[in-house]
Amino acid sequence: MVAARLSNRIRVVGLFLLTSLQTASGIADETEPAAPTLLELHIGQHVDGTPTERWLDAARRFNDDESIQDLKSVRRPFTADEAGWLDLIVSRLHEWQEMTPDLQRPFTELQPPALVDVLVGNVAASDAFAPDRTTIAFDLGRLQKVYGAADLTVNTDRIDRFFAHEYTHVLHKVWREERGLVLKSPLERALWVCLKEGVGNLRSLSTRWRDSDGSLSQHAEQVLDRLAPVFVSRLHAIESATADEAAELMQGLSMGPFEQKWGALPVALWLAAETADDEAALSIWIERGPWGVIELAQRHLSKELAAQLPAPPESAARR
Repeated sequence: MVAARLSNRIRVVGLFLLTSLQTASGIADETEPAAPTLLELHIGQHVDGTPTERWLDAARRFNDDESIQDLKSVRRPFTADEAGWLDLIVSRLHEWQEMTPDLQRPFTELQPPALVDVLVGNVAASDAFAPDRTTIAFDLGRLQKVYGAADLTVNTDRIDRFFAHEYTHVLHKVWREERGLVLKSPLERALWVCLKEGVGNLRSLSTRWRDSDGSLSQHAEQVLDRLAPVFVSRLHAIESATADEAAELMQGLSMGPFEQKWGALPVALWLAAETADDEAALSIWIERGPWGVIELAQRHLSKELAAQLPAPPESAARR
């Protein structure tokens, strides 16, 4: 029964996408901002519940080759609860498409993808992730396990924030390619992750992190007080670390429990304080690239902590 209902959902989404494509092509105006990125739904499993090659390729981000081989024989059709999350995603596709021009705005002089695939599966991945520059993926099983039933009121806002986060990552991947950004050291790689995940997590912030006037909440300030020393000590250690040592030191920078992300969350909160939803202000920090993270941190850390941060090279300081 779930499979039959799923088939009907896919047909409905196909009609929605065709209508959206026709509408977008009919109203395009060269004088207006970039058109919304078109979204196309892809189901990451076959009728028998085995994952598709597309889903397996996406899941390689979280699994080694042996695990991927094992997953090829896993048969796990969507449960009714997981299908509920699919329903929610389908119901939000039009809103997400309309969100894309606003999310593009801080990435100046960027040609956004005309089409982004929304890929859904239910094994061996993360709740939401962007495996490449034209794909946003959702693991329905993970969503159900971590956040409960899709029809909970909080989950509509949550899934919208997840989309905004991952679409921002898509844009940042394109930005890096167009800028030809080369990361020359473990520290630069760490700063890059802090930047891209910080901007992504800025889109993930719920009302718990900001007061009604846009300022950081008391909870946000308390979390920053706890994470700021970790942020400084890790970057200080990475500056002189080997590649292997740096990989170990970067653990927890952007993965794991949200309030423990020692790199991504402080940057997201500092960006929230700096920009107050001003997309032009956010653009400034995006354009400053990885080393801009040091300047951002210096503006918000105590003098004692700021003094322990790595110093940007002269070429970065002049930007």
